[in-house]
Amino acid sequence: MKVYLVLLFALLMHLDTAAKSFDRGKSTGHEADAYSVLPFEKSAEISDWFEAVHKTIDYPFNSYFEGLRNPPHQNFSWGKYGHRLFFHWGFNGKPWSPQIQEMVEKCNWDEQTVLLFKKKLINEQSRRNLKVMNATNDLLHFGMSGQMRDYTNGFASILYDTHLLGDYSTTQITPLQDLNLIIDDIKVSLYRKFKGGDVALRINKMLDQTKKLYPDQRIRAAKVLDILQNNVPKMILNAQNGYFKIHFKELGIKLKTLK
Repeated sequence: MKVYLVLLFALLMHLDTAAKSFDRGKSTGHEADAYSVLPFEKSAEISDWFEAVHKTIDYPFNSYFEGLRNPPHQNFSWGKYGHRLFFHWGFNGKPWSPQIQEMVEKCNWDEQTVLLFKKKLINEQSRRNLKVMNATNDLLHFGMSGQMRDYTNGFASILYDTHLLGDYSTTQITPLQDLNLIIDDIKVSLYRKFKGGDVALRINKMLDQTKKLYPDQRIRAAKVLDILQNNVPKMILNAQNGYFKIHFKELGIKLKTLK
């Protein structure tokens, strides 16, 4: 309980904004979070990749969501939830949430109109995810098929989901996806996508334990981020007998020196 209260106090000291920025080159923000959970040294190329992914989540992107309110959905409003109503689910998550359901129900659409809206969300998520996958592959050069696609997806997912964890450090968390679903997406990346073996299973067990230890979602997200920071960079570099480490060195990508 004492540890929980200390974490809560520390977090509340930083809950003074409704949003978190990318803050390139600074020690705070989404860029800093991304560097903290991945094994890369800072560079313009890595930061460009981080920012490209960040833009698919937060920035106005083709008027944020091109065609969202085209007929027959012209009366849709995201209301009190703002831009975080969309694309703030896990990278491989289902493009739907109780918050979206709430706003759709206010539109009083028939079943066919709702189905068309769901299809619109699926198509837009697919478009954005492809941009993230392409940006990841352009830098890390794993590939887009078979096991190599899993590696590309794993790095894209960890980067994307770290952004979402960072959003929990703000005051505006009501629109955000169920934290359990984001954590589940991270767990799949560590064990199945990266093939992290026993180390990934150990990390995933720690992530599961946060559900009971930290009932406040802000506190839990901060603890999950802390677990990733302290374990994931080393796990990635050691996974599969150093496969990723060798791959990145061959590409000339500079890596952190980890103990």
